[in-house]
Amino acid sequence: MMMMNQYDCLNKAQLSFEYLHTNSTTHTFLFGALAELVDNSRDAGATNLDIYTRKDPSLRGGFYLAFLDDGCGMHYDDVFNVIVFGKSGKRHTLDSNQIGQYGNGLKSGAMRISNDFILLTKKDNIGTCLFLSRTFHQEEHITQIMCPMPCFDLITQQPIENTDNEQINGTRTYTYDKTKHELEMYLITKYSPFKTIDDLFKQFNLITSSSGTLIVLYNVKLSDTGEAELNIKTDPYDMLIDSKNRRNLFDDNDDSIPPEYRSFRAYVSILYCEPRMRITIQQRRVITKRLPHTLYKPRQYQFKSTRFKTRSEQEIKKCEQELESLDERIREADSQVHDIQQRLGITYTIDERTRLRKLQIHAADLKDIANRLRTGLLRKKSELNTTKILTFTFGLNIQNRAADGVFVYNCGRLIKMYEKIGQPNKKTL
Repeated sequence: MMMMNQYDCLNKAQLSFEYLHTNSTTHTFLFGALAELVDNSRDAGATNLDIYTRKDPSLRGGFYLAFLDDGCGMHYDDVFNVIVFGKSGKRHTLDSNQIGQYGNGLKSGAMRISNDFILLTKKDNIGTCLFLSRTFHQEEHITQIMCPMPCFDLITQQPIENTDNEQINGTRTYTYDKTKHELEMYLITKYSPFKTIDDLFKQFNLITSSSGTLIVLYNVKLSDTGEAELNIKTDPYDMLIDSKNRRNLFDDNDDSIPPEYRSFRAYVSILYCEPRMRITIQQRRVITKRLPHTLYKPRQYQFKSTRFKTRSEQEIKKCEQELESLDERIREADSQVHDIQQRLGITYTIDERTRLRKLQIHAADLKDIANRLRTGLLRKKSELNTTKILTFTFGLNIQNRAADGVFVYNCGRLIKMYEKIGQPNKKTL
């Protein structure tokens, strides 16, 4: 209990420590977990993504894995939403090109690959750090997920010392607390690969663009042989999965295994229908390709139908339920604000004004989300009876005739590959 009280000032996630492991098991395919982090960079509008490893004998596996992009970066509130499991602003936007929806990919992907990660993001010369570590929780015997989140002025390299939660450009600022900040930095330098504040700022300095994000995964998962699941030794310009770590996707004959199941470079090269980022893996650029353009005599068939209504109706019903729940939360938040205003009158202490302002901001956030959700709901309803198009592309892989099957893309992102299926019929569609 004493230990829990010591860390009470830290930001807390909404779910238990056990959920980190349960959530990570959604990825049986290691490259699928890595792809979640690539998706985050794409959704952030990044034009460049550098994926690399750095040796560090003090870490389990002997290295850490980093994803560095030049995307839009995040404000403090955006970073805080990372630890609010299931919350994502992308879900309420009208951009159909967004891959992520539920704000869960970073946590599930990162925790599948490693025990710990640290995120550093830059926006408007403000640097925010998020530290999520299972090692910290295990060694300190903590069951509640607690996440240090220090925030810095990257020009002065000093912590932001705003003392109020007023909004700046529509985003809440970081509220500085000296004791909390010192505790956060103590934990980061103790449990991360970066043992001093200077080491941490060297990582921030790697974000040379006006905005961007760096994610470092460390204490990686090991195989039964004691080696890291991700093989970075065999090929210095790639990341490989050895046959013994493929969880029986294929037999142990490497010649029969398509390269996308062995090589992260090969997998990333076909990850998107329309590649938009310049991706480098281990300092060498990935030659991305549009899969249909690699086939011999490709043919395209568009299946048009209004029969895809079941999924749309399910999404509409779910959206209506979310909106109903949000409206109830908005009424409760407004009630709390009015109650405090009536009880306190016109005279407020600093603490009372801070609490009232937090509630007002919370209510405003909920109303903003509800408005975007309501707009999306109207759009979904208007599109319910429109003709939907499912595009099939057929072609021959003459380079490797044995590597055949169906590749499925959703929102332009590969979700299944080399699937063997029978002839579809109308009932299955």
